[in-house]
Amino acid sequence: MNDVPVGRLMSTELVTVGPETTAAAAAERMLETGVNSILVVDGNGKLEGILTGWDFVRLVRENDPHDRTLVGECMTTEVVTASRNDSVEALSDLADGEYGHLPVTDDDGVVVGMLSTTDLTEHLARR
Repeated sequence: MNDVPVGRLMSTELVTVGPETTAAAAAERMLETGVNSILVVDGNGKLEGILTGWDFVRLVRENDPHDRTLVGECMTTEVVTASRNDSVEALSDLADGEYGHLPVTDDDGVVVGMLSTTDLTEHLARR
């Protein structure tokens, strides 16, 4: 597994929203697409944050769930990312369950893919 690049396992069908999207609209988009995290990007596709199920739990606990909170106000902004050329072996945090999803960005911070624990599990099953 140590020679497998992230780019070979990552998903490229990305679900994204802008930071000005309401949390309610982001939740609806997540339900429609069946994902449990959504990437927050600017108009050029540059990663600004990630919105996860845990972010929604915190939002509901702290606010009226029908309020007009914007994604930019409740997203996780300190996002751990990978490069498509990184070795999967180097991503021990994902394998250890610390993260469920790892955005993959290019040198300019533009999102090009997403690596999930499901991607890793499928890879290991095929080995």
